[in-house]
Amino acid sequence: MKLTKTMPSLALAFTVGLTGVATTATTLSPVNTIEAKAATTIAYKAKLYVNSSDGTLNMRKSASATSAKVQTLKQGKQVNISKKKVVGGTTWLYGTASGKKGWMNAKYLSTKKITQVSNSLDSTISYGARFLGTPYVWGGTTPSGFDCSGFTSYVYRNAIGKSIPRTSGAQYAASKKISKSQLQVGDLVFFNTSGGGVSHVSIYAGNNKLLHAAGKSVKYSNLYDGYWNKRIVGYGTFR
Repeated sequence: MKLTKTMPSLALAFTVGLTGVATTATTLSPVNTIEAKAATTIAYKAKLYVNSSDGTLNMRKSASATSAKVQTLKQGKQVNISKKKVVGGTTWLYGTASGKKGWMNAKYLSTKKITQVSNSLDSTISYGARFLGTPYVWGGTTPSGFDCSGFTSYVYRNAIGKSIPRTSGAQYAASKKISKSQLQVGDLVFFNTSGGGVSHVSIYAGNNKLLHAAGKSVKYSNLYDGYWNKRIVGYGTFR
């Protein structure tokens, strides 16, 4: 015999069998209500532009910071928005740019087109931190692998639009020399690790922390860990 009852029908029959009263649950729990509301997508037409502190915005397949990346948009890029929804308190917008579609965090989109990234050196840390764990590669200048000066020059160029020389020695020579008391977040700290002059450079991250490509990867180090502070040559800034 073919079974045709649906699961709700079976549940109802089971309830009647136990209590003699037919009851059905039709109200969503508070949690389900919140989730249903958060997942609601509504139409939203707008022409917006990328506006973020580091000059980039990731377009993703779904409305989540952990979702797969569709593409990375540059500062000032126009995006044609068609939908929006709120997930976990964050507003996400769905739109088209460069022929591709995806979700973007609304926080990094604005109605005004701004093509220049903030020149604040503070943004070098937030931008550079996205490469934590990137392998150290001698001569490396890309996210597939960095050496120390390849990392600093890449971060400066992409975070604040500032071109600085390629090598640590050249960066030291081109920078404005400052004292330890003048050191600010985003400035550079130079070291002699080989006995032959400036051979290493890092970005000062504040609170005596360094952000640099050293050892096996891009990482944070303590300026006064007993190794780095003994090898300081000087401090430089491009402010």
